[in-house]
Amino acid sequence: MILIVDDKPENIFSLKTILELHSFPTDTALSGEEALKKILRNSYALIILDVQMPGMDGFEVAEAISGYSKARDIPIIFLSAASTDKKFITKGYSSGAMDYITKPIDPDILLLKVKTFYRLYEQNRELVRIQASLRSEIEFRKKVEGELQERAGELHSILESIPQIAFTTRADGRIEFVNEQVAEIRAFEG
Repeated sequence: MILIVDDKPENIFSLKTILELHSFPTDTALSGEEALKKILRNSYALIILDVQMPGMDGFEVAEAISGYSKARDIPIIFLSAASTDKKFITKGYSSGAMDYITKPIDPDILLLKVKTFYRLYEQNRELVRIQASLRSEIEFRKKVEGELQERAGELHSILESIPQIAFTTRADGRIEFVNEQVAEIRAFEG
């Protein structure tokens, strides 16, 4: 889901309409404070954040987001009509934005950027899922390996306790274990 944060409902409406026409799920917030509350409760693929808002401005919101472990990796695109000077754009990037777009917005450019960030979000989620699956597989294999080693130890104990010669081999035919009866026979022959 994409969070759109702007203090002007008409801006939210136009952004929401553009994104939903292209099948992007959206959520909205009319202030930085509302956005931060929503970010704590929900997961977002992207945040489109207005720079100039009453209360917390976009820079302050971005800096606060970077302090949330749950949300620090959510990409932020800043939107600004008034703060188009290089110093504001630089401040946007340094406060945590991945991109900075000036208004009026070109819908095609915005959609290309949103698609890129959304695709990266989905790829990252898939990597996290694969990583969790691999961790689970590793833990399962460690558990099975431990159980096999325990059973091999039990088998070796049993083989040591019998009066006959006993041994085990590896899959390639090499001898892996020989019980003490072999040593006694060698001593007897020698």
